[in-house]
Amino acid sequence: MSRLGVTLATAGALVLSGCASGGGGGGGDGAPGDNEYTRSAELFLTQAASLGMVERYQEALEAAMNSIMDDSANARGYFLAARAQVGLSDYAAADTLFANALERYPGYDEEIRVERETAWINLFNEAIGPLDAGNNDEGIRLLELAEVIFNGQRPEALINLGVTYNSAGRPDDAVNAYSAALEVIRGPAMERADSATAANWQEREQSVTFNLAALLSSSERYAESAAAYETYLASNPGDMSALANLASVLTQSGQADSAQAIYDNLLEGQGLGTRDYFNIGVGLYQAEVYDRAAEAFREIVAIAPENRDALFNLAQSLFEGEEWEELVPIGQQLLELDGHNPDSYTILGQALVRTEQEQEAVTVLQMREDLTFQLIESQLQPRSGGATVNGGLLNVSLEPGTAVTVRVHFNGLDGAEIGTTDIRVPAPDPDVVQPFRADFSSDEEVLGYYYEVVSPN
Repeated sequence: MSRLGVTLATAGALVLSGCASGGGGGGGDGAPGDNEYTRSAELFLTQAASLGMVERYQEALEAAMNSIMDDSANARGYFLAARAQVGLSDYAAADTLFANALERYPGYDEEIRVERETAWINLFNEAIGPLDAGNNDEGIRLLELAEVIFNGQRPEALINLGVTYNSAGRPDDAVNAYSAALEVIRGPAMERADSATAANWQEREQSVTFNLAALLSSSERYAESAAAYETYLASNPGDMSALANLASVLTQSGQADSAQAIYDNLLEGQGLGTRDYFNIGVGLYQAEVYDRAAEAFREIVAIAPENRDALFNLAQSLFEGEEWEELVPIGQQLLELDGHNPDSYTILGQALVRTEQEQEAVTVLQMREDLTFQLIESQLQPRSGGATVNGGLLNVSLEPGTAVTVRVHFNGLDGAEIGTTDIRVPAPDPDVVQPFRADFSSDEEVLGYYYEVVSPN
């Protein structure tokens, strides 16, 4: 999921409203009219904006509020007070005042729209710096304020909120933000947009729909996820990853037959990449179609034999499918890549027992018992610009505090190694798990990893 990182051009210069009804007060119908208070407020706003005299915003607000108290029907006081509140960064108050001005004088519609959109643009642009610096809280605050002042009229801030909410561990908020962005793109705002903006929004619609589908799936909202994937696939029928993901959520929602039909068509097609095979394999495994899951994972292992997750998943598929003869060499290969994971020994040991190699099985299971520590609960999280591996070190018999150095090897879509990251994990007390995290940066897309224990040997 990528965040928008462009700076939008402003919609145009601020439009200063002129005198609509001479020099007297507003009429009874709320038509805007100037008086001594509104003229003072206008002057203060001009000084604040053109001369950088920010303290003038407070003086403008006071003058505009005096106009409202003097003539509560005059829309101009509300309009100027709203602009002053924007300058003071009180966007909730500005939103209310703009609404009051428009209620009293609908002719303010276009001017208020410009004022709101200009404030939105400024907040959107202001959020880019904190977001790029990893300050999600500040970025979210600014983007949420942008939606306060110009709610549901442009999708860009909502898209960035979706990305950032998800990064901040707020998936429900991310779903709501993406859904709101799609409502804008598919609603009347598209008709008002110029051709370049409309084309950009239509392009964004595809990625937002895909991201929304993925989030709904991870939130176990499978029926909604399937609907989102189907919408996406209507415009992108050849996207194999989306097809594989759709099959996966269909499996989770109890539509295994429909899912398997998609997987079968995918496996019989051409042009699949390693990530496509991975998604297909996972989906088939979840659907308990173990022979075809193994078929998908074999394709990855043939290209990327050092991809720990693909090899482990192939071993699991063979295990569940009771393909014991093939599982023996695969289990041995897995042990070389994941030799501190007790599951690797269990899988190989069972395969040896089932192929009547009991003595070898005893040796393997004893090796599992002799582990001084275990590397467990591993999970790869690819991201734009690299990947992260999270896991845990379970201390079996090491002296607490002993430093364990683990080298994490990362490989790309073609199976070749991209680079490594070394991490030092202090051994916790016996039978306690110490979480660890390995971060890796790269311009290449990461597909897999494996561990090498550097020390203690």
